Amino acid sequence: MKNKIDIKEIVISAVILAVIAGGVTTALAATNTLTAPVIATITEQEETKARQQVIDADSFEKHTLDDGEKQVTYYTAIKNGDVVGYVFSVSSTGKSSGLVVMTGISANGSITGVSVTSDNETAGYVDKVKNAGLFDRFSGKAASKNLELGTDIDGVSQATKTSKGVTDGVNKAIEYYSICIKEVQNDDRT
Repeated sequence: MKNKIDIKEIVISAVILAVIAGGVTTALAATNTLTAPVIATITEQEETKARQQVIDADSFEKHTLDDGEKQVTYYTAIKNGDVVGYVFSVSSTGKSSGLVVMTGISANGSITGVSVTSDNETAGYVDKVKNAGLFDRFSGKAASKNLELGTDIDGVSQATKTSKGVTDGVNKAIEYYSICIKEVQNDDRT
């Protein structure tokens, strides 16, 4: 008799737990449904602010290009209705992988700004290169050729790998810019 009571209690407890889990899951799904559009709007606003740090623009249009290996997302920068440049975000490796470098390049082919939007670097390394002026050293440089750390751009002492990672990210953005400009020129011809 005691075994029947124990099984009955177990079944009742399991049913109660299942009902609670179902209720919590439903509440989480409803919360996600209600907040997803707000989160998407806030995320887009933050991304626009980040792009505005590397190029002066009112708005940005999302595009993709094919670099031969994959589809790459970039943004056309618009100010007063005119295309003023492009923004590319590139993953690179500094001291660690996961360094995301955002580069603005004007329509006339000069770098307008550089920032790091995400990283896995040792704490303080990105701040060190930023505070030492590495990002500013790219501004005004022609996006017509890869830039060499130590020749075209002075690195930051004691943050050489991070400096190289940022430079590599900018160089990848320059490559994407070259592809982008060729596509724009081809579109203008047709």
